[in-house]
Amino acid sequence: MAPTREMSLETKERIVKLLEEGNPSRMVAKDVGCSQSAVSKIWTKYKQHGMVVKAKRTGRPRKTSKRQDKQLKEVGVNVCDRTVRNRLKEMGFQYRKAKRKPALTPKHKRTRLQWAKERQSWTVDDWMKVVFSDESRICIGQGDDAGTFVWCRSSEIYEEACLKKTTKFPQSLMIWGCMSGKGTGEMTVVNSSINAQVYIDILDSFLIPSIEQMFGDDEIIFQDDNASCHRAKTVKAFLEERHIQSMSWPANSPDLNPIENLWWRLKKMVHKKGPTSKADLATAIKESWHQIDAEYCLSLIKSMPHRLKAVIKALGSVLR
Repeated sequence: MAPTREMSLETKERIVKLLEEGNPSRMVAKDVGCSQSAVSKIWTKYKQHGMVVKAKRTGRPRKTSKRQDKQLKEVGVNVCDRTVRNRLKEMGFQYRKAKRKPALTPKHKRTRLQWAKERQSWTVDDWMKVVFSDESRICIGQGDDAGTFVWCRSSEIYEEACLKKTTKFPQSLMIWGCMSGKGTGEMTVVNSSINAQVYIDILDSFLIPSIEQMFGDDEIIFQDDNASCHRAKTVKAFLEERHIQSMSWPANSPDLNPIENLWWRLKKMVHKKGPTSKADLATAIKESWHQIDAEYCLSLIKSMPHRLKAVIKALGSVLR
């Protein structure tokens, strides 16, 4: 025999209301679509408790006591996977994909903290003078490997044990691009590995025109990360020759670079276009890059004072 469906609280309240209005139980049962005996039971419980009683929870009976729930966390109890999942949910845990954040050593954290303190007085106008740059890889398809799921509370999603550490590795196409509070600069697909000379060629062909387009003759500060090709003596000499001031940058700090947010948006836009070949991917990247509006870039630059405050508050740890 199939189990009967539990009557809703609204239906029970309607039954009580109809009975209080003097309607016979047979008419009430017909009105709500249940048996007379069900109407009688609801009315009896209502008179006993003075309120409409919500039915007890149906379904599989609880397999552990509160005492055993505590033991689950300490010594373990022989129960099935479903019971463990149910108890974790009751304790506020959720099954989440581990957040991807760079691994930071104590030295990294000290450097990040010092870097942020040196610039904590900068205003949005100061950050508007900075041209941020970076390389990124975009692949055909999802653009991300399968996620790692972890059990954690909402307040613990950035705890060390709940993170998935990330490392850079090649995918399909590498691109270089730059941006500022005025919008996106030039972007190019890089078809070879990047050494110092290749990087200089990129800066000469794409950074310089970007600066001229966005800032004219005004002075700017150029940001790039600490990749070995970026810090080569020949690159430093090139920037000095062009009178471009270079910003120091703390290692392992993509979370401080607003262009990382721009990459995220760009990849979403590219993947929506559904490229199926490298040629299609290159076209989709270029089209999407030009569709990123200046207001979005400005919003990222406006976030810089907040990012620095967050780093200082976290004593150099990754931003949440």
